[in-house]
Amino acid sequence: MQNQDRLARNAVIVVHIALWANRLFLLGVTLALLLLLAFPANLAAIVAHELPGSDVPSAMTGVRLLVLLGVAMSLVTDRLLVTLAAITASASAGDPFIAANAHGLQKIGWCLFALQLFEIPGALIAKNFPSLGPAAPSGDFSIGGWIAVLMVLVLARVFAAGSAMRDDLEGTI
Repeated sequence: MQNQDRLARNAVIVVHIALWANRLFLLGVTLALLLLLAFPANLAAIVAHELPGSDVPSAMTGVRLLVLLGVAMSLVTDRLLVTLAAITASASAGDPFIAANAHGLQKIGWCLFALQLFEIPGALIAKNFPSLGPAAPSGDFSIGGWIAVLMVLVLARVFAAGSAMRDDLEGTI
């Protein structure tokens, strides 16, 4: 039992570190988006320098879209990590099989679903803005990502059924 408690406590720490790292990333990409919109000439000069011979206006649009996609993805990731932090905290406290965690797992599943769907605009950006070169997202289909979505949504149902059974059992005692 001691090893499980240590695992749960360490999970809480790791999730909080990931949450703050994601929030720093969100701050960075939000600032980048604001700077890209406020100083387009500077962006054009950077693109022209970094990608010589490229279609600068097209690359600038692609960069703006990538940064906007980064903002959207980090907002969804924030929701996912906040929910995961609550679940790991309740697990660390010794009470993981509660209705709130079932709802939280469902929320995480939908966040994972949204993150998988973000591959579509990523692929469209890569396809329509070839001047981005290696900066463009791959837009690859991830079977592992889709299995994770399904797994978490199924686990949410299992947790919901388990917590309902637990509530029924506590009501009969």
